[in-house]
Amino acid sequence: MQPRVSVVIAAYQPGDGFDRVMASLDAQTLPQDQFELIVVDDGSPDDTVERLLARAATRPNMRVERIENSGWPSRPRNIGTDLATAPYVFYMDHDDSLYPDALQRLVDYAAETGADVVSAKEAQTRSVWWGTSPFRHGNIPNVVPSGDIHQLMPMIPHKLYRRAFLAEHGIRFPEGRRQLWEDIFFNIQAWRHATVIALLADTQVYLWHLTKANNSSTYGPGGMEFWDRMDLLLEFIDRTLDGAEFARAHQDEVLHQWRSRALKRFAKLAGTAEDDRPATTLPRAQAVQAKYIPEEVEPLLGMVSRPYSALTRSGSIELLGELWKLDQQMAGRFTAFDARWTAGVLEADVVARWTGPDGKPLRLTRRDGRILRDLPAGIAAALPPEALDVTDTLETFVLRVGVHSRTEHVTWDLPVTGATTAWEPLGPGIVTPVSRGRVVIDVERAGGGRPLAPSVWEITGMIQWDDISRSQGLRIKVKAMPALPAGRPTVAYTNTSGTLAIDLIGRARNLVAEGGPAGGPVQGRVRSFVLPLPKVQTWVPQRTPATIRFETDRAAGHRVQAELVADAAGVRLEGGGPVPPGRYRLAFLLPDGVDRVTRWSAHVTRRGDLTLTDTKLRPSRSTIAGAKAEVRRIAAGVRRRMQRRLGR
Repeated sequence: MQPRVSVVIAAYQPGDGFDRVMASLDAQTLPQDQFELIVVDDGSPDDTVERLLARAATRPNMRVERIENSGWPSRPRNIGTDLATAPYVFYMDHDDSLYPDALQRLVDYAAETGADVVSAKEAQTRSVWWGTSPFRHGNIPNVVPSGDIHQLMPMIPHKLYRRAFLAEHGIRFPEGRRQLWEDIFFNIQAWRHATVIALLADTQVYLWHLTKANNSSTYGPGGMEFWDRMDLLLEFIDRTLDGAEFARAHQDEVLHQWRSRALKRFAKLAGTAEDDRPATTLPRAQAVQAKYIPEEVEPLLGMVSRPYSALTRSGSIELLGELWKLDQQMAGRFTAFDARWTAGVLEADVVARWTGPDGKPLRLTRRDGRILRDLPAGIAAALPPEALDVTDTLETFVLRVGVHSRTEHVTWDLPVTGATTAWEPLGPGIVTPVSRGRVVIDVERAGGGRPLAPSVWEITGMIQWDDISRSQGLRIKVKAMPALPAGRPTVAYTNTSGTLAIDLIGRARNLVAEGGPAGGPVQGRVRSFVLPLPKVQTWVPQRTPATIRFETDRAAGHRVQAELVADAAGVRLEGGGPVPPGRYRLAFLLPDGVDRVTRWSAHVTRRGDLTLTDTKLRPSRSTIAGAKAEVRRIAAGVRRRMQRRLGR
């Protein structure tokens, strides 16, 4: 059988990172005989090839090739593409991983759309929102007619490409040592020639594990090599995206590379360097700027990057560094209010504010009907007046809210209804931007149109303002809110960081433990009891299997079968079984849940009576006094019995 996709990996001393690659490929839902793995080792000086061949010996779909060291992943990828036999190729790095449904969904969606390229949802291990922007509107069968090249971002190589399409147009990775941004060169060619580029947003495909071994980290704007490469990239964009058909893509890509890859890094260098690198590289940066960025396009760079570009052009390095430091102190603050369950959906009102260097609301000046940035006099005097004017940026605000799993490194956009942004007054002639909206969390649809995976999910916000964005968890202070949306045990709560979160597995908050069970004697006995859970909200009748584990210090204890019952009478836990007398810590195990002891403990008497205690609750003075009196009563009874025995 011909494989449906060839996975091509350029390897160079991957170490243990390759274990992640193989573990994720072995876990693919696409059958192993429907994809091939081609690993091209770039002359690793260690035992990499031997270890790769050992793996290939037990995997019929794996092929290993070794070449002389080329110094960059480009040549190994090109050779791997030439060796591929499947209709599609997918490029992986040698220390990353795929999510289980990645290959199956990629090839199915490519067949469905007839795509030359499928750009799919990717995540980073150290970032919540990285690379998510193009996917926030869901699947798009073809983005080429839009002319928006930013839909192909992030321009990494971890995409699905039709092999015949690459061959027909001679699309290759640029070869040679230290070929920085080789993936951008590759994807710009793909945009130039593709008829169909599909966006796959409903499936998380790739996880980029950020490590110190990232080659591009050796580059920076403090060296001439960086600017030579930037010159080459912008010239390549000029040459490849030429003509009226690609006018929008050409301008957008040139401005994006200058803004994000050059200007913001150079401004950071100016603000942090303790040597003369900013001054020595300034002439080279200005030469690239003069060649590709005429002054008349600077207004398109954005409210942050435009001043950077103007100060670079004028050679004002100290002011550029000072402005960069000020901009780093701009932050987004997200607050949630009135969180509530409504018909099985969690809703909350959200307010996003910008703060300045002092942590207080960002101050903007209203003058003659215009809104201006309030910058230090020296910086403001060095900029054209229109570079301070942000009045027309109000329409660029985008408020996004998502759910993020720290364990899975997945972020899904959530619907935000009624989103608005306005200049709200702080005082006479002073305003600040404020965005408001209502977030809706449907656990059955929040995972890209599918149910959220079993995990603990944090609710996080991101605010985009022109060319700057900031993110933070949604701050709120609420008591645990247990519910059964669509029958799934769920607890909304405030986590230890003060962020709104939802727990679908009982790792941080257990539905039974938070459901309001009453401390004290339980209705019935341990062999058959009923435990009402009055705080759990429900909307449909259901019966869910559950297990209660009675744990002691010396053993895992005893397991008792139970059912979580929801009906017109409310929600309750019904169950029972043989448990010896004693004191126990309790774990309540629900579907997809983790086995974790809760704060509840139990006392089982010889008669089988069951009493619950919430160990987090401090007993009242009257309770303590009553307990002491009970101890005295029991002690007195013991003394009397001993005296009677001695008297005999």
